[in-house]
Amino acid sequence: MAYITINDLYNYLDQIQVVACSDDFASGTVNMTIINSIMQMACDKADSLVSSIYDVPFTNVPIPVKIRTASAIFAVEMLLQRRLAPDEKNYMKPQADMLRKELMDINRGLLSLDYQATRAFTPIIADARYSRANTNMF
Repeated sequence: MAYITINDLYNYLDQIQVVACSDDFASGTVNMTIINSIMQMACDKADSLVSSIYDVPFTNVPIPVKIRTASAIFAVEMLLQRRLAPDEKNYMKPQADMLRKELMDINRGLLSLDYQATRAFTPIIADARYSRANTNMF
């Protein structure tokens, strides 16, 4: 199940751009098969970036905002990539790269995802203390 809808894409692209990026057969309408596929791939990509620390896919409602935002940005980036010429730059790539870095920091435990999201496991901090009298260290 995708965390985003086509209305989330309209926050970043207008309808004409969405039609231009998804209409492979020049029908003049949005190709919902392509849009749904790209939205699912974007959500899977966002899930994969935090999957080692959180249970994914997220089933609790509401979905964490950072995951929804990242999914929408990744989907827009993929849509624009479909129509770019080889020498054109994707203007969503810097924002998508920033979100990838942020989700990787969340995956490493440096940032929190959301106050409501629960981790897949309780973090454990190992504390080792050595004494000079302990000769069994090797």
